[in-house]
Amino acid sequence: MGDTKNQKHRERYIIAALIIAGIAFVLLSRPGLQYSGMKLYFPKRDSQTLAVERRAIAPIGSLEEKATEVVHELLLGPISRNMQPIVHSDIVLERVVSGNNAIFLDFSSEDIASFSPEYSAFKRAIDESLRATIPGSYRVYLYINSIPSR
Repeated sequence: MGDTKNQKHRERYIIAALIIAGIAFVLLSRPGLQYSGMKLYFPKRDSQTLAVERRAIAPIGSLEEKATEVVHELLLGPISRNMQPIVHSDIVLERVVSGNNAIFLDFSSEDIASFSPEYSAFKRAIDESLRATIPGSYRVYLYINSIPSR
């Protein structure tokens, strides 16, 4: 009788050890838990290089809805003090359209002259933020006042 009791205890320990080993294997063999929030890129305060800022907001919905959420967060600006906004002039996202492996973003701005010097950093920040947050193979096209921009 004592042997069957010890046998049952050993079986329970073996089963528990196998479950723990299985969980550890799954967690360690994966490349890492995928970050489900946004990865937003902003220019550093002292240079034009971009740095990532993570936000715990997970974009959901269609490709257009996800892209809209990412761009709205970018336009709000960084939370970190060592980064600067991607644009210092008033700019508004008017519409987002996706199709044929592309995302088309149409912005409107009253003051194009003050926006022009910041455009390259603005475009890089949007492109890198969308690619880091929304997986997939697509091109990003920007329009300013419904005019294609390069």
